[in-house]
Amino acid sequence: MSMKIGVVGAGLIGSELYRRAQSLDWDVGLVLRSNGVYRNLTEKIDDLGKYQNYCKDLDVAFLAIPTLDDGKTAFDYMRSFLQKDIPVVTSEKGALSNYFSELEKWLHLIGYNATVGGGTRMLEYAKERIGPNVEQIHLVVNGTLNYTFEGVSSGRSLGEVVEETKKLGYAEPGAENPLDVINKEATEDVPMKTSIFFNICGLSSKHMRAKDVKSHKIGEPELKRLIKESNIRRYIVSITRDDNEEDVIGGFKHRIDNWVISSGFKNIHENPLFLQLVPRGVNNSVLIYEGRYGIDGTYRLSGPGAGPGPTTSSMIKDAIKFLQK
Repeated sequence: MSMKIGVVGAGLIGSELYRRAQSLDWDVGLVLRSNGVYRNLTEKIDDLGKYQNYCKDLDVAFLAIPTLDDGKTAFDYMRSFLQKDIPVVTSEKGALSNYFSELEKWLHLIGYNATVGGGTRMLEYAKERIGPNVEQIHLVVNGTLNYTFEGVSSGRSLGEVVEETKKLGYAEPGAENPLDVINKEATEDVPMKTSIFFNICGLSSKHMRAKDVKSHKIGEPELKRLIKESNIRRYIVSITRDDNEEDVIGGFKHRIDNWVISSGFKNIHENPLFLQLVPRGVNNSVLIYEGRYGIDGTYRLSGPGAGPGPTTSSMIKDAIKFLQK
């Protein structure tokens, strides 16, 4: 299956994409790094500002950069490819979570499954499953937080588990100490993923923007409480038609039309659905509750979340779909 691709970004995910492309005998037309255009991961061939000269005949562009300036950098890259009818497969979350309205007209050319849920491909599942009779949706979309507090609840120290998430590539870059890592995941990563999920699934004609979400940061006293209660708390996002009082630490509450979107370290024993929802380790999951009191059923999907392996696998699957079209 022949394909010519471009890779934007050469970090953990970009480098893994390059290696997998080679194993599939795909032609890598360019690799973009922060300091220039490369022929491969090491051979620079031009200045970064001239990258569009190397986009001719690309079948797919992979976007694997960290979120910068609320996704504007990623949005500019995506638009430059999409305007040329080059499909974009992305793992970057800022563009789709803050510029969805601008990108919506090109949605048929965007492979977005790696942005939420890693290898679960929960966006496709939820799009197919969600209808007008859905009453509640509950999500675990941050495998790093799930993995961290599962580890703490088993008796490991918070510092040890957080260091492990960083070494394994689960944690978002840019945070060092445990409190910073937790807050970065909870106040930056989760609102972006929630916004993408809400918008892709078409829950409202109004779009959710991550930068409009006001998240409550965890402080030292709350962190101590979380460690003490780690056996009963996990970071959960809920999208419901009713506004319910919850036993929650941190997070946010955001309203769009008739939906209440809430998140935080919730007490998993407070809602029986949470006991079905919460996965093991870095897995992500979605639970969809249909009909009043669940009369039309409860549906759940779970799978690998954080890490370069599941993410790149999902991106490759999206790219192959474009090639088959």
